[in-house]
Amino acid sequence: MKKLTIDFLFLDLSICERCIATGETLDEAVEKLTPVFETLNYDVTINKVNIDTNELAVQYQFISSPTIRVNGIDICGELVEDECENCGDLAGCSIDCRVFVYEGEEYTQPPTAAIVDGILKVLYGNMEKAETAYTLPENLKKYFIGREFIMSVPKMEIYEPALCCDTGVCGVSVDPELIRISTVVNNLKKNGITLQRCNLKSNPQAFVDNAEISKLLNDDGVDVLPVTIVDGKIVKTKAYPTNAEIVMWLNIPADYLLETPSNSGACCSGGSGCC
Repeated sequence: MKKLTIDFLFLDLSICERCIATGETLDEAVEKLTPVFETLNYDVTINKVNIDTNELAVQYQFISSPTIRVNGIDICGELVEDECENCGDLAGCSIDCRVFVYEGEEYTQPPTAAIVDGILKVLYGNMEKAETAYTLPENLKKYFIGREFIMSVPKMEIYEPALCCDTGVCGVSVDPELIRISTVVNNLKKNGITLQRCNLKSNPQAFVDNAEISKLLNDDGVDVLPVTIVDGKIVKTKAYPTNAEIVMWLNIPADYLLETPSNSGACCSGGSGCC
């Protein structure tokens, strides 16, 4: 029996829409070709490899995400990239990912026909492996550095009292503390860092599920809120963390908190809010 190895190489399958869609399309293409594989007596192996380190990238001579190789031959066409917001969120910086070129058109998700065509070209010897010296692309270096930093940042959670919305602009008066925290959360997200907020009104189950928070509420009542937890440890009660405390506890640069987003997306703006 002849061997056929298909390698699907990607940076992320948790949130990257481009990688997720490509993997699904690959599965569709393989399913369509299964009768061909059986007729031609091919034993097909599919390897799905998360390239999450420099070392793996070098081992697989990875140049862009996502990539599909058949018997070592890249079937994705010429290398074209554009910005991928999902991978940028993971790395906290601008990251480019692959655009698939097929019959003169560009796609962020390869058409099933493109993958089928590429596999068949390899099967019939109409596509050859390009032999080039490998150097880890700067784009991937940036991703791995950013991702490693993001993964090292402690997990911060803020358990808040019952709020109509978390923007601070609901009701008659504006709450400057809520506006500050909302701004901090938005700015951290732009740098790839998630600060989780749990609202007693909209997510009461989170308070029940956390034993420490549940005990605090039973002992001291809702006046103990907001409560800040870092890596599972309660670090502050009865007030939101200051910007300086957030920088210190997360061990991040202070300028991660500086950019001020507009409030145009607030839930109560434009008269269509939640209040």
